[in-house]
Amino acid sequence: MAATILGELGNKMKDTVVGVLKGADEVYDTLFNTVRDNVVALLEGAGDVTTTAVENVRDIVVGALKGAGDVGSTGTEAVSGVVKGTLKGVSEAGGDVGSLVKHTVSSAVVGASEVGADVTDAAVKAVQGAIDAVKEVGGDAGTATTDAVTGAIEAVGEVASGSVETVKDVLGTSVDGAKDVIEKL
Repeated sequence: MAATILGELGNKMKDTVVGVLKGADEVYDTLFNTVRDNVVALLEGAGDVTTTAVENVRDIVVGALKGAGDVGSTGTEAVSGVVKGTLKGVSEAGGDVGSLVKHTVSSAVVGASEVGADVTDAAVKAVQGAIDAVKEVGGDAGTATTDAVTGAIEAVGEVASGSVETVKDVLGTSVDGAKDVIEKL
């Protein structure tokens, strides 16, 4: 897959993540907080928070993953924090997290692939991060599971179609409710 050319927001997110994570002891907590805070800052004042988030989530997620990779954080370990931070940031800014789960998870899997991370691990981490975020903001975990699993499988189909069955198997055994979703796809 060709390298992504990050937009302005993605480059800002990448630069912020690199700057904040250099020398940080608790890299993954710091990553989550940095992503969340930057998403809130981006979306505050937006006329339609959810629409603005949908339009920018891929750039934000890929920028954060690339920034984490630049300071030595493994792509798959960073995925959960980036997804969770993005969705919690959207919620804190007043957006509808439920409508962003599928797109955020898909963006994370594609972004992880672009930074050379294992797509199976990335899919699991993205799905878990999304479900955790939705639960923490009081959303519908069942719908989040359906949307997250669907987004992950579709994204893997785009970037590593030969891995789709493996991803389905791993998600089905490692994420509560995923097996039921997969059987319906």
